Amino acid sequence: MRLGLAISFTFLFCCISFAQNTNIYRVRLSAPNALQQLEIKNISFLSSFRNPQNSDFLNSFVDLVNAKPSQLEELKEDGIILYWESTRLQELYFTPSDESYHKQWYLSKISAPEVWDITQGDSTYFVGVVDSGVDYNHEDLVGNLAYNHSDPINGIDDDNDGYIDNYYGWDFGANDSDPMIDGGSFFAHGSTMCGIIAAQTHNNVGTASTAFNCRYLPVKITDVSGQIIDTNAGILYAAQMGAQVINCSFGSTDFSQEEADIITYVTDSLDVLVIASAGNNGLNIPVYPASLYNVIGVCATDEMDVKVSISNYHSSFDISAPGYSIYAPYIENEYSFKSGTSVAAAVVSSAAILLRSYFTLENATEIRNRLLNSTDYINDLNPQHYLGLGTGRLNLLSAFSEIEKTAFITIPNPSNGEFDLLLELPDYGNYQISIFDVLGKLYHRTDFFARSKSHTEHLNLQDIKQGYYTVEILGANYHNSSGIIIVK
Repeated sequence: MRLGLAISFTFLFCCISFAQNTNIYRVRLSAPNALQQLEIKNISFLSSFRNPQNSDFLNSFVDLVNAKPSQLEELKEDGIILYWESTRLQELYFTPSDESYHKQWYLSKISAPEVWDITQGDSTYFVGVVDSGVDYNHEDLVGNLAYNHSDPINGIDDDNDGYIDNYYGWDFGANDSDPMIDGGSFFAHGSTMCGIIAAQTHNNVGTASTAFNCRYLPVKITDVSGQIIDTNAGILYAAQMGAQVINCSFGSTDFSQEEADIITYVTDSLDVLVIASAGNNGLNIPVYPASLYNVIGVCATDEMDVKVSISNYHSSFDISAPGYSIYAPYIENEYSFKSGTSVAAAVVSSAAILLRSYFTLENATEIRNRLLNSTDYINDLNPQHYLGLGTGRLNLLSAFSEIEKTAFITIPNPSNGEFDLLLELPDYGNYQISIFDVLGKLYHRTDFFARSKSHTEHLNLQDIKQGYYTVEILGANYHNSSGIIIVK
């Protein structure tokens, strides 16, 4: 059964379905001169993204207005467009809870207080929170917003970034510079995410955040009715504004090539680490963007390291984090307990930005490896979800202590499907090789026994299709991954 793709919160957000615009299609052009071909065919188009840098990559995405699927297929066959997509319905993953539970139990669970003895973060580092906005007047949120002082509110684009007066961030729902949440508590999801990620800490008010002095940038992607307007534009905006980590507490069971392309762009070209929630259906399913190979997909666990019942699980997800009864800022100087994979993703994003602010010479991939290679093992506590909860539960102190493992070598790379893995392992013993495609779907899995720390494993996958794959090696005390390109 295909899952519905609508915002569905159990508190006030119940069963709100968002109608998609059937008259507009997102396409990616094959070449710059493809626009001329569209004009010749009298097909109306709009630019998808604001693009002050005039990037050829960003210029390749346009919206086709009132086009028909038959026309789109013809454009694809003629080589004018690479692909086309309908507007997707997506959901913000968040299940609030009013249970009275010990406030912020998760901070000690992930060893945040021990890390604060090492560092308390850097205010020049911030997380882009692509969500439903924020109550930036909240007593615990007003101090840690990443204000754009280069563009004060005066009706002028002072910093020439294509956005007028984006002092607080941006609202893609209203297409203006005010990311304040709409409708009070009805759409307070984003305000809670900002609070978990970067509530002001050690200020005698409210709550603490793992990120301590690091900040948050609100990027609102919902309109006044709560409909998600454009997550991809929000991700691009956050990256272009300088966010080193982007939190995506939303998702869809539908894969989007455009979303995958945009995230690959911000990851590879702008060195941004993207973190996303696994979804709250309680099912063994992939969810996007969390299941993309270059995104950290986050499942939710409770105080006993057991999967929260509503959390999805799947081999394409990467890590688990506390996501049950998380106490955090809400709106109007209030606080509340929330549960779900949205808050779990925010916990990981908060940890990630603290790491980035400390290990300033490490790129997004290296920070990702720190997080995934240092988790606490929880598979024995979740036998029904074995290998579906990532490498384990986030442990921030271990991530700070993690010594980057030497990436294994794949020869040849690119390959036609036959290649060797040259491994330097911590010890002899049993290991497992898993190969995932670009969608996070498991393509191949095999076990092997290493009789020495230096081990070579030969693979011959004759039927593998051309594309990019992730090769993952998992052992009792070892987890590492690398990419391989298959060319036919």
